[in-house]
Amino acid sequence: MEVHAYPTEATVPVDLAEARRIADLHLRDPDDAADDIGSVVTEFDAGFTVVAVRGTAEADRLPKPAIGGSVCVIDKSTGAISFWPTYPTALIAEQYAVMRDTGRLVVEDSWPDPEDFDLVTSATGEDVDDAVLAIDYESS
Repeated sequence: MEVHAYPTEATVPVDLAEARRIADLHLRDPDDAADDIGSVVTEFDAGFTVVAVRGTAEADRLPKPAIGGSVCVIDKSTGAISFWPTYPTALIAEQYAVMRDTGRLVVEDSWPDPEDFDLVTSATGEDVDDAVLAIDYESS
């Protein structure tokens, strides 16, 4: 298995301020502010995790992650962005180091073309985009 990362125009090495700028530029949906979704950027040895969250942080706790989100990693040395499951930062940091150190972190030349993605189609044949599909476990 390889993890693919996508280039940015980052100033490297990436620091916390640059990671926040990259997250705002590449990982923020225009509807996020209206939906009260922000992001939490957390530094680890080789990079930064970026997690979408709903609401704002209070002094004693972090806001809950947005449902259906993922964790993104911004690499400190390249500024490239990769996408990860919603694991804690410590676990992602471990896995990220393994992928990078074994050559299984591949920085692509460009981002994929959105036109190359197939949309999921619903039972009615309509395209499903940004929707949640209900699964009937009773009939399975």
